[in-house]
Amino acid sequence: MSGTSHLGALDQGTSGTRFVIFDESGTPISEAFTGHQPQTAGAGRIEYDPLRLWGCATDAIRRGLAGADLDAAELRALGISSQRQTVLLWDAESGRPCTSALSWRDRRTTAQIQALDDEERRLIRDRTGLEPDAYFAAPKIKWLLDEGGDGAQKAGRGEQEAGRSGERAGPNGQKSGRSERRADRDRGADADEGAAGHDDGRRDADLRERAARGEVLLGTVDSWLCYNLTGRHVTDVTNAAQTMLFDIRGREWDDDLLALFDVPRPALPTVRPSSDPEGFGVTDPDGVLNAAVPVTGVMGDQQAALLGRVACTESNAKVTYGTGNFFLQNTGTEPVEADGELLTTIWFQRAGEDPYYGLEGPVFATGAVLEWLRTVGLLEDAAELDQPGCTEREEAVHFVPAFGGLGAPDWVPGARGGVFGLHRDTDRDDVLRAAVEAIGFGTRAVVEAAEAATGVAQDRLLVDGGAIQNDEFAQCQADLIDRPLVRSNVTQTTALGACFAAGLAAGVWGSLDDLEPCRPNGRTFSPTGDSAAVTDAYRRWRDVVETVARMS
Repeated sequence: MSGTSHLGALDQGTSGTRFVIFDESGTPISEAFTGHQPQTAGAGRIEYDPLRLWGCATDAIRRGLAGADLDAAELRALGISSQRQTVLLWDAESGRPCTSALSWRDRRTTAQIQALDDEERRLIRDRTGLEPDAYFAAPKIKWLLDEGGDGAQKAGRGEQEAGRSGERAGPNGQKSGRSERRADRDRGADADEGAAGHDDGRRDADLRERAARGEVLLGTVDSWLCYNLTGRHVTDVTNAAQTMLFDIRGREWDDDLLALFDVPRPALPTVRPSSDPEGFGVTDPDGVLNAAVPVTGVMGDQQAALLGRVACTESNAKVTYGTGNFFLQNTGTEPVEADGELLTTIWFQRAGEDPYYGLEGPVFATGAVLEWLRTVGLLEDAAELDQPGCTEREEAVHFVPAFGGLGAPDWVPGARGGVFGLHRDTDRDDVLRAAVEAIGFGTRAVVEAAEAATGVAQDRLLVDGGAIQNDEFAQCQADLIDRPLVRSNVTQTTALGACFAAGLAAGVWGSLDDLEPCRPNGRTFSPTGDSAAVTDAYRRWRDVVETVARMS
């Protein structure tokens, strides 16, 4: 296969890394996925081996290219989407990680957030649009700088040095002159082999001092991938906006927030627009792609999913069903606030243009709920998700999936979940039904918060993600949310968004309007239940959630 209108998209998610090649119509022509699992380092402590993340990326890239029978040199550009808030530190000279990567699901910094006073909380909300929570990167960065050298679980206990494919470019684009190690690095980057741990040649007690000198760098996963691919220490506005260190109106790292979390500015990446023809660099021709391919699009995964749905009209909104549920609405070029219930963030920016803002409502447990149901033996087959509504039972059971605290719209970091309303006749189906309802009702809560903040009713929602591919589950969610759901006909919507960001900067598409023919709208699921009865059940569920919040 040949031509110049193909685009690569590297999508690094919570449970794996995917490389997809799209043509200029947005149609996927090749896809490869390499799975990985985070490491659990104790209660509420979830982290990744950074070299394993990079190894999964290299494996997926190689297999994706092979599946398309395409040379990387034929790619017009490369886009990256990644899980947000997951953060790590690495050595600027060797490029080896100094710490594990703390997952967005990691809750070890909850006490740090709870210790913030009212003035500090207002500062965070006013500058970043975010609700102070351990979900975001800032407290994780502080923890890594304070404790990471000795306290973080050492990722990758293998014997090989791993991760970096080929001769690495340094932070300013210069070659590092380490070609003699290329064979070892290529072997170490294979996803099915162990990866050597952190840069253990020196003690990490001076991490903060080294970071202040720019000798240790920090970044979210997109930044780590860019550094490995192009040698540049960069991020984009959508990822920066989720760190709790970034002024979303001034579009710069905020000195007051850096001081609050004691983060040294020299360690931070340069922030670029999401779609930028020059800002992210060019892949190393001696690296994993064996070609100089411009990286022209970088986005956080949820923002990329919104772009992947071509939700470019103000008020368009999507919900991604993944490990968590993530609602994101396009609010145009001015930020909209939601009284602390939702997040105000940046969801897209093209180079030379003003950014687009959005309202976001993260619900922390969705796929995690289904995983828990399987783990405890309550769910074996997806067909079991086709459960009748709770309104058919006079005494309903309610499920509150606060596995990592409550996210939007309640924001209670220390909340613990539970099953409520148990009685002698409660059976497996009651609990299963309650868990599925909690997913839909949690989504409905953030949708209603967005409608209250914007004054715009959502007459339909764009949906994507793994769980929503099940028709029975999708119909159940439409009934519970009480709004039509339009499912994407492209499974990998997040990767498609990264493709669009890259292609806009590379000239494949001239404007957002040019993406309209690529809009991946598929089947619509319209509510079929008794709207009044479902609304009554939803209100009872919200009463239970609010009780849990008050108890926490």
